[in-house]
Formats: sequence, C-alpha cells, structure tokens
Amino acid sequence: MPSVDAQRRESEELWRGPRAVVALAVVILALVLAADVLGGYRIRLGGIMLAVPALAAVFTGPRAVTVIAGAMMPAYVVTLAENHRLNWLDAPVALATAVVISAAAVGAAAVRQRRTRELAQSRRVTTQTQQTLLRPLPPRLGAMEISSTYLASDAESTLGGDLYACAMVDGRPRLIVGDVQGKGLSTLEMVLFVLNAFRRAAWQGVTLPDLPGFLDDAVRRELELARDMAHDSGDVTQEPEMGRRMRESFVTALVVEVVGEGDEVLLVNCGHPAPLLLHEGTARELPSSKPALPIGLLGLDSTPVHVESHRMEPGDTLLLYTDGLIEARDGSGEFYPLAERVAHWAAQPPETLLDTIQSDLRRHAHLDDDVAMVTLRRSAGGANTH
Repeated sequence: MPSVDAQRRESEELWRGPRAVVALAVVILALVLAADVLGGYRIRLGGIMLAVPALAAVFTGPRAVTVIAGAMMPAYVVTLAENHRLNWLDAPVALATAVVISAAAVGAAAVRQRRTRELAQSRRVTTQTQQTLLRPLPPRLGAMEISSTYLASDAESTLGGDLYACAMVDGRPRLIVGDVQGKGLSTLEMVLFVLNAFRRAAWQGVTLPDLPGFLDDAVRRELELARDMAHDSGDVTQEPEMGRRMRESFVTALVVEVVGEGDEVLLVNCGHPAPLLLHEGTARELPSSKPALPIGLLGLDSTPVHVESHRMEPGDTLLLYTDGLIEARDGSGEFYPLAERVAHWAAQPPETLLDTIQSDLRRHAHLDDDVAMVTLRRSAGGANTH
C-alpha cells in the first residue's frame, strides 16, 4: 500500500498536471466569455482573461501556458468586439497588452520549471549523499533488535546534520545518534568526520568512557587539516571560514553500549536529548546526571566523561532521537508531546513504532528541522541471536 505522503503527492500531481491546468483554464475562459457576452455592454469582464495565463504559469510549464494563451487570444478578441473596443483606437493597445502578458507568463513558467528541475536534482543528490553516509542499520545487533528512520524537514534544498551508526566493539553492540549544529555542505562534512571517527574507534577498540574524547580529537584534527589545506592553497576566503568552524562547530551525541544479553545498557550523553525507555506501556526519560559537553567542545572541560547504567527487561525498547522531534510545534506553538504519545505505543515492534511516531508527528506539526530516530529493543526471550 502506498504511504499517506505518496498518496498526497499523487493527488497533487493529478490536480497540477498540465492537462488538468489547461482544462481548468479553458473552462474559466469560457465562463468569463459567456458572462461578458450575456452581461451586455455595461459588464466588461474581458480583462480577467489576461490573468489566466499568468496564473497558469504558477502551476504548469511553458508549453501548457502557451496553449492557454492561444485559447485566451480569440476569446479576448470576442470580448473586445462585444464591448465595442475592436477598433483602431483601442484594439492595438489591448491586443499588445495581451501578447506581452502572455509572453511574460510563458517566460515565467519556463524559469519556474527550470528551477523546479534544479531543486529536484538537488534533492536527489541530497538524498543519495545522506543515504551513502547513513548506512542502513542492521535489523539485529547481538540481543538487540534495531530500527531507524530519517525524516527530512520541509526546508528546501537543505542538508541536515542528524546522524546515526552502529558497530560491534569487543562483542558489545554500540550505537551513536547525533546532531551537528547547522545545515548545508559544511554540516554534512562534519557528519562524515564523526561517523568515520566512530567506526575507527570501534576498529581500535576504544572504550566507551574514552569514546567522546576520541571523537572530539578526531573532529578537531579534521578541521585543523582543512584549515591548513586552505592556508597552503592560498585560499584567503576559505581560511577565515575554517577558523570560524573550528571555534563554533559542535555535535550533540548520545552513545549507547549494550552489555551481555541486553539486560544492561550504558549511556554517554554529550549534550543530546535524553532517550526514552519504553517498558510495559510507560515511557521514562533517562536523563544523564552529569552530561558531557558536545563533541567539538570537550576541550573546554577537563571533567572525565560520566557513564550511566540502566537496566532493560526483555521486550523493553530504548528510543533515541534528535531534537527536531521534540522541538516540532503545532499551529498553536505547542511542542510535540513525545513521551505522552509514545507511551501508548510501547508494545509495538520497532519498525511499527517508528512509522507510528512519524505519521503522528506529521499530523501534529510542520517540521522545521530534520529528525533521526533509532530504536533498540531487547528481544523478548533475551537470547543472543545473530
């Protein structure tokens, strides 16, 4: 079955297709013409016809607008005749105005169509790039069932900084969910830095307490390298930008490591929204008593990173997410009540749970920020199957 979004897009395409727009425009022209002819000399509606090609340019391409303009011209001539304006004094100016407006509408439609294609291409590149960086998570890691989703905001042609990844470290499943400050290509570069460093840490067996410092050092080194390359290349425009990024770039992140059969999870929170533990119809937030600074800013604090420990029962689900989820507002400015809503769906399987949250979120609010969500569910039997 097609999704709700897919059905909505198909419906919009049906109503905005060139044939539908042309048919609607012809009907409007016919109605205006009939009203003008039947209304007598005192009712002059012919000028309304000039607006039809211009309005059509908002919804369709130049070919359809040309057809509409072609249908408009004879109808407009009839109205000029009916209103006794088809003479050497009025007709040249009126017809020239109609031609200019029609030509401008065709040109505007061509520009809009080109920009629409460029935007579509940009979206395809964005989607492909993010799919390359955010590799699909496996459905199971150790004793844990995993599911993930990424919701792009409605902001046009933007690259979000939300990220997630998982790895096995000394037989323990480890997962990171993070959010890079900002949007755009530089943000996507930071996503790449963090994900590469996370995977490299897994290969090197970096322990959980040392992981934030490892990620912080790796990101700072990458930024310093980019700055040095800009300096060596003599690019005076990029060097100040790299210096600014080194001072201001940071990543909030939450790292989870599963112990044993999943009965215990270890959490390290670097300035990220606290996860929710779903247990028997309840949703409980797991805030960190001593959260660390975001990655990229850890050098400002010499305090050792604090590791939290929480128990998970068979069938429990841990929901990790980025701040775009809890900061989404409805029309009245109310934030999305995640904990309240998700408690009712605690028993749902991971994939179904994320689909339910996504649908409910779309109904609740217009997204201004991207959203990444990941669930970790301890198998009901607690068995460590691969």
